[in-house]
Amino acid sequence: MEAPFLYITTFFSLGILLGRFLFLPYVFLTLMAASVVVLFFVYKKGKNVSLLLILPFALLGAILTGFALNAPNPYERLDGKFIAIKGKVCDVKEEEGYAKYVVKPENLPKILITQYGGEYPKKGDIVEVRGIVSLPKPSSNPGGFDYQLFLRKKGIYAVMRIHPYGTSIIGRRANLFEEILWRAQERIKENFLASMPKKDAQFLITSFLGEKVLDDQILTQFRTVGISYITAVAGMQVAIISGFVLYILSLVHLTRYRAFILLPVLIFYAFLTGLNPPVIRAVVMASIAVIGATYGKNKNSINSLSFAAFLILLFNPLMLWDVGFQLSFVATLAILYFYRPIDERLFKLPSYLKGIIALNLSAQIGTIPFVMYYFHYISFVSFLSNIAIVPLVNIAIILGFLSAFLGFVFPTASVFVNYINIPFIELLFKVTSFFEKFPYASVNVFIPPVIVIVLYYIVLGILISGIELRKKKLAVAASFMVVAVIFFWNYFVPKDLEVTFLDVGQGDATFVRTPHGRAFLIDGGGNPVFSNSSFDIGEDILLPFLYYKGVIKLDAVFISHTDIDHIGGIITVLENMKVDRVFIGVQKVEDQNFKKMMEVAGKKRVPVIFLKKGDKVEVDGVKVYVLHPDPGNLIEENPINNNALVFKMRYGNISFLFTGDIEKPAEEVLKESDLKTHVLKVAHHGSSTSSTPEFIEKADPQVFVIQVGKNSYGLPSERVVKYLKERGKLYRTDENGAVIVRTDGVKARIYPFLKGVKE
Repeated sequence: MEAPFLYITTFFSLGILLGRFLFLPYVFLTLMAASVVVLFFVYKKGKNVSLLLILPFALLGAILTGFALNAPNPYERLDGKFIAIKGKVCDVKEEEGYAKYVVKPENLPKILITQYGGEYPKKGDIVEVRGIVSLPKPSSNPGGFDYQLFLRKKGIYAVMRIHPYGTSIIGRRANLFEEILWRAQERIKENFLASMPKKDAQFLITSFLGEKVLDDQILTQFRTVGISYITAVAGMQVAIISGFVLYILSLVHLTRYRAFILLPVLIFYAFLTGLNPPVIRAVVMASIAVIGATYGKNKNSINSLSFAAFLILLFNPLMLWDVGFQLSFVATLAILYFYRPIDERLFKLPSYLKGIIALNLSAQIGTIPFVMYYFHYISFVSFLSNIAIVPLVNIAIILGFLSAFLGFVFPTASVFVNYINIPFIELLFKVTSFFEKFPYASVNVFIPPVIVIVLYYIVLGILISGIELRKKKLAVAASFMVVAVIFFWNYFVPKDLEVTFLDVGQGDATFVRTPHGRAFLIDGGGNPVFSNSSFDIGEDILLPFLYYKGVIKLDAVFISHTDIDHIGGIITVLENMKVDRVFIGVQKVEDQNFKKMMEVAGKKRVPVIFLKKGDKVEVDGVKVYVLHPDPGNLIEENPINNNALVFKMRYGNISFLFTGDIEKPAEEVLKESDLKTHVLKVAHHGSSTSSTPEFIEKADPQVFVIQVGKNSYGLPSERVVKYLKERGKLYRTDENGAVIVRTDGVKARIYPFLKGVKE
């Protein structure tokens, strides 16, 4: 085999995928032992065992992943309890108004602390933190972010939020290497910040050290023009530093010692940037290349890349689900396979342009499905922007590296280098801003189905394979036919009505997809105004979910009322996605949330239609009958909640009743209406001020859904929960995650996302 580790790593990765969904350690261990015995006897007979070797590696991947995911969590017994934890601070990231840092207690796994205000600890400090322990949640919505897996990859098993009085710095404990490393990081950051404009310094800290401190507006600009990768420390930075060091060594005639000089530099840089998988990959590959060149050994780049991936996954198999890991390795693999063929076909262009275009195009060929899947966009100006910006990035990184080195031995020269670097970084920002203004510089796209992504890479594999051209054409044509059938099936063949009660924490948001694929939202969740979190329900839950469902346009949005936990996410959706129309009930009180929504809708030219009792709306055969509010009988008590939009949604013989946050006064008014329904969205998150027996008896649903999250209001009421369970089947988004209802208009099927059980 020319690249044995390519096969080993591929099957090891397949084993990791198997281990995530199937935890059978003793079965896998038995199979692995049996396969090793078979291998031994086959080898003794003098036969080739190369292909047979991959089976034990696949089983090893499944075993390691199973134990990584199913290891007991000692914080489970502490969940929801107020405790004090003493430990060493491993990592710190400061934001405006708060800091996140990881604490490693002596007898417990790592815990992530979010501290709001006060004195923040530094890496190596020994702290005592006091607060309520929480377990990170897995993904609770289809296509949602798996926070539990994200933290588990980093060895973090619990989280805690504290205020300044909840932490005490009681000492410091760090070994010599850690102190050198952390002091170097601080010295480099101080060096940049002291002699450069803040924005320029933040760019270098982000792109050279890997700390995400750049302003969100600049990061958005980079994303729009297709250069987000320059802020992720990876192969580009390692290549630039390696090239610069090797060039200096050639000038002073020390190339024979390049391995002894470059390798320590790269290894220290890897530690300096936090041992991120892309950096480890680049350092391993560069090290193999330099050692091979020094000692006259031929190098196999694909085998080196595969070996680097195998090493990372062997120590932490969960890194297979790390976006940076995936993008780094896929991009590098694509460059190795496609760079030369593309470069050869651009023979009429200058060598510099050929190199930039071939590098960028080959990387995009490899990563475009991942970019669509994770980031939901495509940049149409990236080819042009990269030609102009990559040289500036190269210069900025080289000067940043030189400044960092001189900062330890000759600080005055370091300041001078930073002054030289400023115009290059400023020009980089200006060029980025120029390309961002191009029409359709970047467009949002839906997430392609997994089968389409798999077929895409199968086609790439066929194209680079050695099979004859005629068979390649047939295989590619067959793949395109399969994709065409999938899209035809998804968008033209009628299906069941799908209603998804989303988990948006303490709030309401429901997604509806009609049989012919038209889509609308009912409410959109939102953070309370006093929340310190930067988490945005619309940006972090609703939009990713919509892209996951293949939605890039909403036919309608229904807003029950203007409390922030119902309208907050809708405002974000209006700002970022095409919406045909907004429906809301006639308003007795026009609060700031309503005015903000009207402002955004006006700016985006989205018509806002005010509904009242007796109105009817129809979307693709799905009928909406408005029951409340009545303009002639608006309620004075708690007017925003009690004049919320209430409607019955019917498809065939199956109906849903949506009640917003109405309370007893509104339920009294409504009990004369036709409330009979199959599925009831329980009013006001299960509050004791709603769900009166008379109202529930009149509606007489078979299924209740409470949309609720952690809160300080005591919701849902224990009395209400007990009563509803006596009346029918009850689901809660805080326990079941998203609750998905599918119906053909005759029967309905309920799928609680976190339970995985069909009811």
